[in-house]
Amino acid sequence: MKTPRIAPLLLMAATLCLAAEPTQNPAAKKGRPKMMPVPPGVELIHDVEIGKGGDTTLHAEIARPKEPPKEPMPAVLWIHGGGWSGGSHKGNGALALAAKGYFTASIEYRLSGEAKWPAQIEDCKLGVRWLRANAAKYNVNPDRIGCWGSSAGGHLVACLGTMDDPKFEGSGGHAGVSSRVQAVVDYCGPADFGKGSGGIQGAKEDQDAQAPLGLFGAPFKEKPEFWKQGGPLVHVKAGAPPFLIVHGDKDRTVPIAHSQSLTAALRKAGAPVELLTVKGGGHGMSAAPGDPPAEPDRNAIQAAVVAFFDKHLKK
Repeated sequence: MKTPRIAPLLLMAATLCLAAEPTQNPAAKKGRPKMMPVPPGVELIHDVEIGKGGDTTLHAEIARPKEPPKEPMPAVLWIHGGGWSGGSHKGNGALALAAKGYFTASIEYRLSGEAKWPAQIEDCKLGVRWLRANAAKYNVNPDRIGCWGSSAGGHLVACLGTMDDPKFEGSGGHAGVSSRVQAVVDYCGPADFGKGSGGIQGAKEDQDAQAPLGLFGAPFKEKPEFWKQGGPLVHVKAGAPPFLIVHGDKDRTVPIAHSQSLTAALRKAGAPVELLTVKGGGHGMSAAPGDPPAEPDRNAIQAAVVAFFDKHLKK
C-alpha cells in the first residue's frame, strides 16, 4: 500500500518515539516489520482477531511471558504511531514489558486512508473491550489494563484515557464491556485541535497540516467543532486515570505545548499526571545531530515508563 506524502516526521513516529519499538517501514500496513529481538522468556502470538472496524477484521499482536504467573497479569495495550495514515500494529512497542510480567498486545486500527475519525478511537476502544472480555482466557486482570502509544498513537491513548462518551465506542464487538483503562503513557501525542492543527508539522496560517486533515477529512474552518472534539484535551474530567506524558522540548513535529496543555488540564481535574520533558529532544526524543545529548536518555525514559506501570497496574 502506498502511503500519501503527508507529515513525514509524523509517519516516522512509530520507530523514533520509543527505544523499544521495532524498526519497521511505516508505510506498510500489511506484512510483518523487522522486529527487535524477542526477550528471553517471552512468547509471541500473531494476528489474533479482536473484532470488526466497519467491514475490516482487526487484529492484535500479543507478547506475553512464556510462563505466566499464577495470579492474573496486568496488561498494556500498544497503539502505534504513523500520522494516523501509516504504521502497523505488527510491531509491538510494549514488547519489553512482557519480560517483566505483563501481558501486552499491539492493536490494529483503521488508518485515515480507509476510514475517517472517529474510526480510530472506536477501534482502540474495541481493543480494550476485547482484552477485558477475554481476560480469563489470557490470565489478565481486567481491572489492571494500561495503554501506551507514540505520536498519533500518543493521541489515541490519551483519547482512551479521557473519552468515555458512548458515541466513541463503535460497534465492532464485545458490546457492554468497559473500554476504560487504568493507566496511560503518552509519547509526544497531539492533544488539542481546538484551533486547528496546533502547530503540527506542515501547518501554515491559512492551511491545515496534512496529517490531521487526513484524519478528520475536512478543513478545520469547515468543521471546527468536529476537530476540537477529536482531541483529548476537551474531554478531560475528574476520574481520569493516571498519565505519564513524555515529550521533547525541541519537537518540531508535535509541539510540546500540546502535552503541556493536556498536563495542566489533567492536574486541574485532579488526575495523577507527570510530564517528563526531554531536554533537547525532538519528536524521536533524541537530540538533533551536533547538539548535546537529550536528557533524560532513552534508557532512563524506558525505566520511568516501567516504574509508572508498576506503580499503577501492579497493585
